Amino acid sequence: MINVLMHQSFIQSTEPVAHDLGRSTLIAVILYAIPIVLAALDWKPSFYVMGLVIVIYSLGLVGVILNMLFHSDASLLIRTLMSAFGVGMLVANGYWLVLALRLRLAEQKERDRRRFGK
Repeated sequence: MINVLMHQSFIQSTEPVAHDLGRSTLIAVILYAIPIVLAALDWKPSFYVMGLVIVIYSLGLVGVILNMLFHSDASLLIRTLMSAFGVGMLVANGYWLVLALRLRLAEQKERDRRRFGK
C-alpha cells in the first residue's frame, strides 16, 4: 500500500521514486510468497527467510519516512500521515518478527520434546 501511495502525485517528492510500480509490486509478492510456500512445505528455515524479507522491506519503510521528512514538498498533513503509516508498518513488522520467532521456538521445543522424550 505504501508503494502505491509513494507513486501518487500528492507526495510531491523532490527525490526520484522508482517509476515501475507493477514490477516492484510483483517482486514484493514473489519475495513474500517464497517463504510462505516453503513454510507450508514444512521447511524449517523458512521463518528466517521471511524474517529477512521483512527486514528488507522495513528498510524501505525507513526510506519512506526519511523521504517524507526531508524530500517532500507535500503538505504537513500528507507528510505526517505517510510518516505515521510508515512507523505503524515498522511496528507491525517488528511484532510479526517477534511472533514468528516465538512460533519457531515453540516448534523447536516440541520437536526436542518428541526427540528426547521429555
